[in-house]
Amino acid sequence: MSIRRIARRVLCTLAACAALGATGAQAGPLRICADPDNLPFSKSEGPEKGLYVELARLVSQKLGESPEFVWWLSYNQRKALRNTILQDGCDAYFALPANADYRVRGLLKTRPFLDLSYAIVAPQGLKVSGLADLQGKRIGVLHGSPPHILLASRDGYTTTSFREHEEALAALEKGEVDAAILWGPNAGYENVRRHGSRWQVTPVSGEGLGGQVAVGVRKGQDELAARIDKALGELQPQIEELARKYGFPRGKALPLSARSVAPDTRTANLAAGLGVSSKWVARTNAPAASAATEGIIPGRTLFNNVCSHCHGTDGASPVSERDLRKLQRRYKDSWKETALTTIKNGRQDAGMPTWGATYSDAQIQEVIVFLATLQK
Repeated sequence: MSIRRIARRVLCTLAACAALGATGAQAGPLRICADPDNLPFSKSEGPEKGLYVELARLVSQKLGESPEFVWWLSYNQRKALRNTILQDGCDAYFALPANADYRVRGLLKTRPFLDLSYAIVAPQGLKVSGLADLQGKRIGVLHGSPPHILLASRDGYTTTSFREHEEALAALEKGEVDAAILWGPNAGYENVRRHGSRWQVTPVSGEGLGGQVAVGVRKGQDELAARIDKALGELQPQIEELARKYGFPRGKALPLSARSVAPDTRTANLAAGLGVSSKWVARTNAPAASAATEGIIPGRTLFNNVCSHCHGTDGASPVSERDLRKLQRRYKDSWKETALTTIKNGRQDAGMPTWGATYSDAQIQEVIVFLATLQK
């Protein structure tokens, strides 16, 4: 046995590699990197394997090879790439953002094979032809997601933020929100599997709200990339069937007027949704600091749309340590500096996220100006 084959077997053992099998005579294994716990995209255990895993099997069959899976959590996708495909730990990575802004040195990408986006989840029969139709309604969003940022920048929208898709859909079922804008594949999957297709799930389009996915292959493996590319083209009908099977929103996307997102942060967002575990929500650029308007305290809208999930509306949390009306009492003259540091850097021990990379200094200062009006 060659040293290369022995090394491959050792890597597969360390990465909990599982051969999922294929029929017919194969020339050899096609080693595929995928996330072991990221339904509806991929799953190492259980009856449902996810769209990427099922597609990888189909591609392997087209190539006359058997699929051999290398599982690696993709919360940090670039770290996952460095530790797998870029070290010759697998031959193909399912899947990566297809847009040109997402570049990884040492990797090629195939043709895009699937469009994915956020989606409006609403009761059957609720007519939604644009963002304006959601004004005056209670809208569930994922905390810190592009729809959350979009609605926070506009007047007339009331949002409730959630950490998980399941929480948002549960709130929709209880009537606590009237509609939600969630990551389409996850919302569609939950709708089909756990809610009996109760909701209409409409894909949306707009800057930072969606994109396409492709398969990653190491540079130098041009022939393999071309073969996979050809297989993906031939498998488009089966890809659509898999998308419907897992509840992915299909049909024409409804355009939402979103503000521009810088290329680097837009790409990070797409990576989060398109190739990384759905449990992680990427940050995206927030809108520019708002101008002061007569009768409106700058920072209040941003605070109530983003921070009230934990700290209560206008900072009035029933939990004493989260009640932001008591900052001056707690920290005396240094409370503003303490608030600024905490907002920017977060407090991981208390579940406070880091906002310094999400919001500008001007926006954070606006929030502190608002907090100053709350102090007793």
